[in-house]
Amino acid sequence: MIRFYGRADLRRFLVGPVLLTLSLVGCSGSYEETVAGVNVPIPRGMTKSQAKGIQLSLPGFGGAQASFQGNLEPDKIVEFYKKEMPSRGWQPNMELTSKGGMLTYTKENQTVVVMVTKGNGGSSLSITVGDTGR
Repeated sequence: MIRFYGRADLRRFLVGPVLLTLSLVGCSGSYEETVAGVNVPIPRGMTKSQAKGIQLSLPGFGGAQASFQGNLEPDKIVEFYKKEMPSRGWQPNMELTSKGGMLTYTKENQTVVVMVTKGNGGSSLSITVGDTGR
């Protein structure tokens, strides 16, 4: 049983859980970007490149590519996708990793290719989404 003796007690009782909730929301580890109509998770700390993305449309195949830059270690980015993509229903297909790398995932008729490289100013992330139109 919780007993309140005044407004100050009620405030103290409510402030802790509210602050905890706000801090957890503020520490969210990712945000989403839409690439070729697919919501793809992007780790916090990676920002979209100013360069325009690529759109591709061929008979039986369509897709797009977006690039991101940040100061995260390439291995952390790779681990992020190894955890995040399967939890969103994407099936891993191929993995080639060494100080960055390339990961591919499929779901329904779509493929997501994640490429991570280390550069002089941090890490680069390239997300390519393709739709086979089957």
